[in-house]
Amino acid sequence: MKVLLIVPPPPAPVSGNQQTSRRLAEGLARRGHEVVVATPDEAISRARGGEQACADVVHVYHAIRAATPFDFTACGAAPRPARVVTFAGSDLPGVPLARERRAVIADEVARADAAMVAFVQQRDAVAREWPALAGRIHVVSKGVIAPRGDFPLRQRLGFDGDERIALLVAGVRPVKGNRRAVEWFRDVVSQESRARLVLLGPELDREEGRALRALLATTPWAWWLGAIAPDAMAGAYAAADAVINVSDYEGQSNALLEALALGRPVVARDVPGNHEWLRDGEQALLFRERGDFVPKVVAALRRDAAAMAVAARGPAWIAEHHAPEREIEQVEALYAAALAHRDATRRAIVPRRPEA
Repeated sequence: MKVLLIVPPPPAPVSGNQQTSRRLAEGLARRGHEVVVATPDEAISRARGGEQACADVVHVYHAIRAATPFDFTACGAAPRPARVVTFAGSDLPGVPLARERRAVIADEVARADAAMVAFVQQRDAVAREWPALAGRIHVVSKGVIAPRGDFPLRQRLGFDGDERIALLVAGVRPVKGNRRAVEWFRDVVSQESRARLVLLGPELDREEGRALRALLATTPWAWWLGAIAPDAMAGAYAAADAVINVSDYEGQSNALLEALALGRPVVARDVPGNHEWLRDGEQALLFRERGDFVPKVVAALRRDAAAMAVAARGPAWIAEHHAPEREIEQVEALYAAALAHRDATRRAIVPRRPEA
């Protein structure tokens, strides 16, 4: 099968969407499929130049950020490519950006033969918002490949004692709550003097990045190191005593999945995209607001026995529920369903020959 996987453009080459698209492309290639990964502009340019007009499936991975207002034509006598759209976190019903960009999503929905979400709850919400897709929305559980590599986080920051590190891995933009994490962490430091906050992730919103730098300039216990290479993330997780999440919503966080795969304590906000798959005291320590955030982060940083017991279950739980090969099998089934819908649609609109 030939797949054109359309992904959001830079400036986030190490974003969660990019990470997921690479994992999908590599997994599909392992199973013998031919995959081209391109941004919307690159995909359209290729198609107009005749380089990528023969895809069996065009997969738009992010209904808003990878939206491609272009109908990819058939190659020769072949039928048109089947079209798949993924609903990521900001594409989902009820999210502010999805309301603002509803027309963009509607355009992708009109072209789609099938859709992809991470959870049953997301499937049901998308079906209510976009009834034309009902019955064609597939739940695909994210696969996890535990990162490897090294990153001298403690040495980089000059830590030489018993500092306790909370790690926030997220691109800098309002929905991720990067500044919120710094503000709330003040209360953590007041209870645990060894507490340190480290933020990793690219700047995705210039104004938010400027505000975060200003805040950190007067915050001696917090650092923002920008984005680091994916093959160095294992070292960053290893240095952390807790991996935290304070987002307004998520799709499904690669960072939290990786942290669990490596047995790190996770402290995550109880919001859409987290509460569908994380249970408090089972996979993570969940909180709703600042008052709940502080004691749970402090417990993780102090390596409380209960918090460490939750973290210890993470690797086995990830292996059982988020195997990367299972993700690829589910994507293959999604593509097969999209192709079947395309073919059924073609048959339905083929005009009858006149009676003899």
